[in-house]
This record gives sequence, C-alpha cells and structure tokens, in this order.
Amino acid sequence: MTTIIDVAKMARVSKTSVSRYLNSQEQGHMTEETKRRIQEAIDKLDYKPSNIARSLKGKSTNVIGVVINDMTNPFFVQMIRGIEMELKDYDYNILICDSYMSVQKEIESLQMLEQRQIDGILLIGMNMPVAHLERMNVKAPIVLLERDAGDTRFQSVKIDNCRGGYEAVEHLIDQGHRRIAHITGNMQSVIARERQQAYVDCMRSYGIEIREAYQVEGRYDIESGYAGMKRLMELSECPTAVFCANDMMAIGAIRYLLEYGYRIPEDVAVVGYDDIEVASMVTPALTTMRQPVLELAKLATRILLHKMHNAPVDEELAQLSKMKAELVVRKSSVCGDKNREREEEHV
Repeated sequence: MTTIIDVAKMARVSKTSVSRYLNSQEQGHMTEETKRRIQEAIDKLDYKPSNIARSLKGKSTNVIGVVINDMTNPFFVQMIRGIEMELKDYDYNILICDSYMSVQKEIESLQMLEQRQIDGILLIGMNMPVAHLERMNVKAPIVLLERDAGDTRFQSVKIDNCRGGYEAVEHLIDQGHRRIAHITGNMQSVIARERQQAYVDCMRSYGIEIREAYQVEGRYDIESGYAGMKRLMELSECPTAVFCANDMMAIGAIRYLLEYGYRIPEDVAVVGYDDIEVASMVTPALTTMRQPVLELAKLATRILLHKMHNAPVDEELAQLSKMKAELVVRKSSVCGDKNREREEEHV
C-alpha cells in the first residue's frame, strides 16, 4: 500500500509538506514548483489518502498524549514503538508522561495534557479507577491500553491477563509441580492483581494448596525479582517452581538461583510474562507468556484516530479489543520427567 512517506520521497519533500498539501494548508508554506512535484507523485503512485488522513486538517495541536505507568519497563517501551509505527503516516507527535505507578501522577498528567489541548490520549496500564477517570470529564478522546474500561464511555484494548496467567501456572502444573510460588508485580497495578488472581484461580482449580508465604510482591524490575526469589528460597520448604508476573522479575529470579548454585529447571522452574527481547537470550532461555504488544499498541492508536475524527469504529476493530497471550516454552521450565518424579517424592 502506498503511503504518504512514499509520496514525500518521490516529490523530494517532507511528510509534513505532503500533509499540508493534502489538507489545503500549503498557503505560504511552499512554492508552486513544490506543489506540482507533490501532485505528480500522488498521480504516479496512485496515492489515495485514508478518511482519517483527510480529516487531519481539523486537528488543533498535532499532539497525542501517552500516559504510561513505568517507562523503565521494556514491555511499555515496545508499546511506544507500536504507537509511533501506527502514527507514522499521520503527522502527529506524541507527548509521553510517566506516572511512576502513582494515581496522583496520572491525574496530574491528564490535567496537564488537557491544558495543552492535545488531540487525543492513550492511557497505558492506568491504575486509577475508571469511574474516577470518567468523573474527570477530560474533553480529549481517550483509549485505554491494558485496562478494562468497564461500563463507561471509554474504549479499551487489552490482553487477557487472567487467561494468560492461568496458562502460565497450568504449564508448571503440567510439568509435575505442586509447590508453585508467585512473584507478583506492584499490587497497586490492576495488571498485577489480575495475574495474581489467575495464579490463585489455577491453583484452586487443580486442588493445590495456596501458601501465603509463596506469594511475594515485586516491582516489575530485576532487583525485586532477585529479592523475591531469595525470600522464597529461604523458606523451610522451598518452592520447586515460580511464576513471575513479568520477564524482568523472572530474570532477577534466575540470577539469584544461578548465583546460589540452583539448577534451572531441575531444582526450580521459572516462568515469566511478556516475552521481552532478552527473554530468549538469558541462560537458560526463559519460558514466558508472549504478548502481542505491537499489535495491541497499533490497534489502540487506530481506534483513537477514529475517535478523534468522529469516524465510526468498525466491528472488526471492536472485536479485536481483547487479545490473547501465547505460552512460549523454553528451557527454564522443562526438563523431562524429573520435576514430576521429584514432586511424587513429597506426596
């Protein structure tokens, strides 16, 4: 498909110049020669701007606000990349606000974005109650990522954390484990609470004892994964497997286990969540739940563009609003029948 970038390259102008020409905003910005080259490129490439692109002339600031709850998390950095990829043809900039997992910071970021009259907002992993967001009455269109919008006016795009977390724990059960621990994310996070509930639901459904000491809160970073694993392995009866609420904590857990001479997965199996780029590069390679992060971010951005320009969100887009994570099995969790044999010794 021909894009505005292709037109700009052929006409030897910037993408902004093509956008201005398409939206009749070229007055005082370009010569007749430039306009001629752009039109010739459009004709040669048979470029047909989308309905959304044609509607851009009504926009005010050319800025979309993105409120994210942890910019240090590689998963969220990938989301930003997906947003930028989807916006590449629409001449928008993004303004990123990091809320640092704080509801108050989320509120302040939204207030700042509204004062700047930005054109739309993507809220990633929001922690405040959706009802509170509705009461704020922000005028700009808003789409939520990784958060259920509930019965509100907002549209959300998320990955099914409950199903994904359940499948992660179920995989460890299938490997013969019964003493399964969980290093949670920051429990202020809705995502962390969903994955923790999935852990509890799966253990209960298989009739496995849920030990309070086996649930340790982390902060989604390597350091808290390391500290959480240390705490678990200092128990009088250690777990034989651990489900970490994200890959960064799983990497921290692996680091602790290797430093103290534990074999992975023979002594302790480890499963993460996200499938960040380094998950396949650590030793042993990490079993994890792969999230379609780029697709998630692109879809949410596409929906926001429709909302910003009063274009209807078609049924196909609406049906994709809840995506699935996929189990990726690697060496950190699988070692034949050894796990099952070890567990049977403790029955």
